[in-house]
Amino acid sequence: MIGLAVISCGVGGIAQNVTVAAKLGYPQMIVYNGKIVTMDDASFASRVGTIVQAMAIRDGKILTTGSNAEVRALAGPPTKQMDLKGRMVLPSFILTHEHPTDWAFIEPRAFRHVFPGDDVILSRWIESLPPKEQLAKFEPLVREAVAKAKPGQWIRVLFNYGPEYEWASELIPLFRKSVTKEWLDQLAPNNPLTVKDGFINSVVNGKAMEEFRKVHPDINFYETGRRGGQRNPEREARAERMGTLGRPVDPDAMLNGKLPQLAQLLKAEMELWASYGIATFGSSPYAYSNLQAMDLLDKKGEMPARFAWGYTGPAWDMETLRVIAAAQGHGTDHLWLVGAWSGSGSGCMTVPERPEWKQMRAEFPYGGGGEEGGGARCSFAPGTVGREIMERIVESGLRIATMHTGGDKDIDYFMDAVEQGSQKAGLTLDQIRAKRHAFDHGAGAPRPEQIPRMKRLGILASEINTILWETHRGASLIAKQFGIEYTSWVVPRKSLTDAGIPTGFEIDRPLPHKVFFFITKGMNRYNDRDQKVYGPNEKTDRITQLKALTRWGAYYLLRENLQGTLEPGKFADFIVLDKDFLTVPEEQIPSVRVLMTVVGGKTVHLLSELAGEIGMPPVGPGTWKEPIPKGWE
Repeated sequence: MIGLAVISCGVGGIAQNVTVAAKLGYPQMIVYNGKIVTMDDASFASRVGTIVQAMAIRDGKILTTGSNAEVRALAGPPTKQMDLKGRMVLPSFILTHEHPTDWAFIEPRAFRHVFPGDDVILSRWIESLPPKEQLAKFEPLVREAVAKAKPGQWIRVLFNYGPEYEWASELIPLFRKSVTKEWLDQLAPNNPLTVKDGFINSVVNGKAMEEFRKVHPDINFYETGRRGGQRNPEREARAERMGTLGRPVDPDAMLNGKLPQLAQLLKAEMELWASYGIATFGSSPYAYSNLQAMDLLDKKGEMPARFAWGYTGPAWDMETLRVIAAAQGHGTDHLWLVGAWSGSGSGCMTVPERPEWKQMRAEFPYGGGGEEGGGARCSFAPGTVGREIMERIVESGLRIATMHTGGDKDIDYFMDAVEQGSQKAGLTLDQIRAKRHAFDHGAGAPRPEQIPRMKRLGILASEINTILWETHRGASLIAKQFGIEYTSWVVPRKSLTDAGIPTGFEIDRPLPHKVFFFITKGMNRYNDRDQKVYGPNEKTDRITQLKALTRWGAYYLLRENLQGTLEPGKFADFIVLDKDFLTVPEEQIPSVRVLMTVVGGKTVHLLSELAGEIGMPPVGPGTWKEPIPKGWE
């Protein structure tokens, strides 16, 4: 290594090394006078590993790290050198279950940046108010938009969960009951209209459904056939009647024929997340056009982040799955296939519901019924379509990854499917472990007894600290539905870490600005509204959370040789912070800001306060001028 030669050869060695560097190519960037946390400690202990002063970057990768003198000796005429003045540098964050392709159609900043006016799409975001007040504003807002809209122009309206999701519990059932396709048809008979509840759930009118049919003519197949099951006339009729077509409506129908604009929207959304330090995502694209848009960005060299995608259909026959399995792990530096899944796990649990739950159930949008004695009906039980397809995925050679899951009983069934599908394929235990099958969220699993089985099978877990904070789902709901003693099954990161199982990190909400806040939720597990600590035995320290955001996330996404740590040969994906994350008091962690984000050696976010110091112009969402709708700041 050039850096090692510098250390050992003294002044003469340095001069010779510069000549070699000149021939091979000088680094394009050197950052120095920093506290660069490499995260190269491979253990499950609370250690970050090597901390260095400087880092050299060439051709999008880390050339070397070391002291200021060692690394700066490699600089040549084209090298941009940046004095960080003691600031902390971390690997950029990796979220193993995150949906920027959804969030682009919910939070307003990226959307308003790409569609600043009403010329293409009329978008209206309702301000943060109590749900009944939001509902009262809805009809006048739609009528105003309809009066302004051109014939056939799309209209969007978004309800608001509130900045702390304080309205979610009341708003979700109110939206389900009140916002109907019939009402939308009356309000907007001549324009396609889509309305979101503040999250991914939406209702569309008849005109929007007509536009959707232009892209997906067979709505019946779209609703059930693509999931690999039998045609379900009741479900198909319900979707037609209620206008509930899900995530692909916005990218596939609303932006049909506008792939370059969709690409710019997804680019802006990923730039927004990068401005908070998040530069890699694991997720299904959920719509073919989203995948095409990211492919377009990738081919043009404009991807501001990395996206590891999970296959979610449409075809689930064995021959198709075998072909897709051959592509797993392949792609580009910015876009690659990481696994597959056909349907989400449910909230079914092995423990009974509390007797009080029957009286409380109507107050909660999540939680379900108790047909199996422990919450919702299990999605992966023997005999279900979900189980059949899951076993087929495993048998084909594909990996289960980026999959939504809930309670522990379905995770039992999930692990059964992994074992049975692997047995059909004739896989050895080592081959099963090498797949790195995974389940996401930790919303009631694993229970302690499941962890040894996970370890034996090499199964990974992506964990969502967000549900330690929310009250309409997650730990707060588990406490009310099953008992507070089971909240230690929600995001049990400490138990998994103690067992030597890497965990990922998720937000899974359009809340990138809360990433450091959610780190603290994993540390203290304190629910602010309930004023309770849920599962105190599962608290972890900040370094464990940081490993989940970096090196363990890379392992989940099959890129540990290229990402997750700041080591020579890996992608130059890093962030510069305004505070020392390792020493700042816990209560100040939510206030940590990302001053700069670099992805593959390219600066995608740079705030003015650092830009002036290093002689570069500000970059990214900090330069956007579009106003943010009231209540969405």
